Amino acid sequence: MRTHAAAETIVVDEMRLTSRVRTWCDLAAQLTVDELVAAADHLVRQPRPRFERRARPYATLRELAAAIANWGRPWSAKLREALALARVGSDSGAETALRLGLGRASLPEPALNVAIWNDDEWLGEPDLHWEKWKVCAEHEGPSHLDRDQQAKDIRRTERRTNAGWIEVRTTATDLHSGAARAAQRVASALRRHGWNG
Repeated sequence: MRTHAAAETIVVDEMRLTSRVRTWCDLAAQLTVDELVAAADHLVRQPRPRFERRARPYATLRELAAAIANWGRPWSAKLREALALARVGSDSGAETALRLGLGRASLPEPALNVAIWNDDEWLGEPDLHWEKWKVCAEHEGPSHLDRDQQAKDIRRTERRTNAGWIEVRTTATDLHSGAARAAQRVASALRRHGWNG
């Protein structure tokens, strides 16, 4: 039976488990690089205390790098590749898939879930945005099917449009084929607002 150091384990309901970070390293044998990026993004994302019972991320990028050094063999190269693509800010696996697809299409790196403003008017925290070009992208997952949420989304879109922003809304279909359709739509919006890529 294999034993683990204290730093590699946590106790949940009196059961000893490998820590989230150690599990991320162990899963490198089974997961693709993109799946490892999504898991890393989840580990390092800043929680939203009003929705979650925690105020700190599960890990930092630095802690993931240390874990690769300590426990990553024989998958160190794969884990390092995933870590290089990980970002603080993605709130879901779909947002990560969208970001990775846009990056592979050579679009500029977006800001992730950061508030945008029109003078003193709050325009929300888009999933991804490019302030220089006033373009943002929102991925519409199942929670956006709720009637109240749809009404909020429509009002938010109106505020952004009135402030000169282009909002690109994506769904699961846009993520197929490496998010190719999403990349075309976002690139078109960026070009309409002056991006020369």
